[in-house]
Amino acid sequence: LCSTVSAAEFFVAPTGDDKNPGTIEKPFATVQRAQDAVAPGDTVWIRGGTYAMTEKQIASKKGIFAHVTHLTKSGTKDKPIRYFAYKDERPVFDFTAVKPEGCRVDAFYASASWIHLQGIEVIGVQVTMMGHTQSIGFENDGSNNIYERLSIHDGQAIGIYSVRGSNNLFLNCDTFNNHDSTSEN
Repeated sequence: LCSTVSAAEFFVAPTGDDKNPGTIEKPFATVQRAQDAVAPGDTVWIRGGTYAMTEKQIASKKGIFAHVTHLTKSGTKDKPIRYFAYKDERPVFDFTAVKPEGCRVDAFYASASWIHLQGIEVIGVQVTMMGHTQSIGFENDGSNNIYERLSIHDGQAIGIYSVRGSNNLFLNCDTFNNHDSTSEN
């Protein structure tokens, strides 16, 4: 007997609830909750609209970093985990209200490998510390990841930060109109 295992699809929407099952009819509210549900080969479809991010959504803190969405689950070479904007919709994650005292804000932090993010927009990432510091839109510490058609703008953070991992692809990403007026101008 042969059995075929299909990849699962999960959905996230601004009107969702993390207590939902993550279906298109009953989507999750956060990418973090979807990340908890995925396995290699799965796709998370992110519906359009504005996601008003809050400090309560900070997934992890390490030292002075507050990782709001922390992608820890890795896919495999043949079964990457995908986080894609749904069809032609535009998901916008607004981090304007995320200002944890004494922390650098890291909007999307990927320590996982073999993941693919596509079509996500991040705005309003704040710097909350003085001195030589930074906040980050997308940080990559994994390997074999693809960051495609991402947009990071109108905030204080650097757009994309990747100094660890290998074989990562950054394709058609834009970062603009970001200026740190808080720490060292």
